[in-house]
Amino acid sequence: MENEMNEKESLVLIQEMIENSKARLGESSFFFLLWGWLVLFASLIHFVLLYTGFRYPYLPWPVMMFSGGIIAGIAGYRMKKRTRVKTYLDTTMKYLWLSFGITLFFIIFGAAMGKISWEMSNIMIIALYGLGTFATGGIIKFKPLIIGGIASWIIAGISLFIAPQYTLLSIALSIVIAYLIPGYLLKSKEKSQNHV
Repeated sequence: MENEMNEKESLVLIQEMIENSKARLGESSFFFLLWGWLVLFASLIHFVLLYTGFRYPYLPWPVMMFSGGIIAGIAGYRMKKRTRVKTYLDTTMKYLWLSFGITLFFIIFGAAMGKISWEMSNIMIIALYGLGTFATGGIIKFKPLIIGGIASWIIAGISLFIAPQYTLLSIALSIVIAYLIPGYLLKSKEKSQNHV
């Protein structure tokens, strides 16, 4: 009996592992939707509060992001417990989004320290959304994420030429295109794969 797999069996096994990872990423649409809705609400509420005279118009951000961090942490822990096999694709995605989070922290910290303006940090964050979603879409071959990433870069570029307060609306638009639409499409794809 031959113990080594032939080339065709190896390719089939690799393809199955990729499809399993894609299915798990479909389950992870939860994260795109969670962060998409939280960022959308935070940016729109912040924009509205700018015009109401509220003393702390930025307050939605720490409240919603802290809440989102707790929810995402719990959901991630539960998903990790259900996962039996960790693939190279899983590891790639983990490092991509960990890099995203660390870079996001530096941008926000730089703005909080006054090293860059909040408006410029908003534009940098939009571009960062583009990087994360474009790379994720390319890795899993999911065009809505690739399109969302490209759209985020275009929105970031246009935002360099608009009034600073409107960068909050740019964030809202970017998050809808890069996170919410692909998130719902991933969720729909997962449901259709599970019913076949």
